[in-house]
Amino acid sequence: MKVKYNRWIPFKGFAAMAFFGVILARKECKPLSPITLRHEEIHQAQARECGGWWRFYWKYLRFWILCGYAEIPFELEAYANEASATYLQNREPFAWRKFV
Repeated sequence: MKVKYNRWIPFKGFAAMAFFGVILARKECKPLSPITLRHEEIHQAQARECGGWWRFYWKYLRFWILCGYAEIPFELEAYANEASATYLQNREPFAWRKFV
């Protein structure tokens, strides 16, 4: 995924976010760590499974409203596996559903 650094997106407290196939990252976090990059790449895999970015964001927003950020299955999967260098190669399809 391509990384674009800026001063505004994402909000302070977050280093990066996946946005329609691009990673938007705060300038002060340059360069992004391999762990952060992998976290965002996990979101890319999730978006493909959801049928694209619009559907991914719709589900993401629904989970956020219903459960709060700390309980979003997409985030739970990404945080649980971001440190594994081989996770994306071995990841089962729809693995985020295990966190619902």
